[in-house]
Amino acid sequence: MEISEQDGLVIALVDPYEAETNAWEESDTPVDVARLAGSENLDEATLTHMGFVTRPKWVNWVAPLQSSEEEYLSALSGTERRNIRLGRRFIQEEKLRVDVRVGITEPLIDEFLVLYDAQVAGMPRGKNIAREWRARLLAASSEYACVGVYSGAAMVAGSLWWIRHEESLLQLRFSAASANARLSRVMRATYVKAFQFAREAGLTFASLGNDPSLFGHIVQPGLFNFKSRLGFTVIPSQVFGPNLAGEFADRFLRLRSLSDPSLVVTWGRHRGASPSWPAVTAGPGHDLILLSGTPDMELGSTYRTDGFRESRLLTVPE
Repeated sequence: MEISEQDGLVIALVDPYEAETNAWEESDTPVDVARLAGSENLDEATLTHMGFVTRPKWVNWVAPLQSSEEEYLSALSGTERRNIRLGRRFIQEEKLRVDVRVGITEPLIDEFLVLYDAQVAGMPRGKNIAREWRARLLAASSEYACVGVYSGAAMVAGSLWWIRHEESLLQLRFSAASANARLSRVMRATYVKAFQFAREAGLTFASLGNDPSLFGHIVQPGLFNFKSRLGFTVIPSQVFGPNLAGEFADRFLRLRSLSDPSLVVTWGRHRGASPSWPAVTAGPGHDLILLSGTPDMELGSTYRTDGFRESRLLTVPE
């Protein structure tokens, strides 16, 4: 058994024998998650019997762009349409300017990174991935577009999008906004602007990027809600490249280092399959588990779950 800590989460990597004997209970370090090595070689029934749930390492959020903005918006809830209107109204009332630029320059990326740095600094476990990617973004400048919101010459919100013509997809890579812009729902309005740019470019799908399949550790359930309420559903990220493949088989023992609730996107019908793009977008494919310290069956109504085959609550000690 190997014990490691990842951003406060204590993980015990175990083999099947150690899993059957609950070897982590003998550890001097209290374990939050038991993770089974070599889970790919075991069937789902065996893993379920052992108390493990299997999930892809990464999921990608996708949605069809529809033929027009009106058609896209009509599928959203009334609350979400109102949020978008409020974001647009704030832009108008504050006399902000929204620009879409194809191609990333050094001044543009550095202007964006000022916002991104500040946003990450306010996160409990934030990772400054955009700054790590600066050189790679500039090297592929022509493949990217930036939707920026400006107050005078200063960027107050921005998002960087990867134009993937081969997949007919506009994929979000990074976004950031000042605190006031976030509170005023500006990002929703800028995303809708990006979707219109994608339609005009002849693209068919939009993506809100890749996330870990566990919401409640590095990324939070609020991000899950934000993306799902914009009409996006998850697919296995591996359809876009082998570097995003792989699975975790986890047994959640405590919520000490996770939010309550936390959300786990499990494989569903995709485990062991070889999904292809864009066929993978047809119908719900994943399942969803809500982790909570209390058996509150009303939790499911807090999250948009119609993009999943099924959802269930799993009670985990605090």
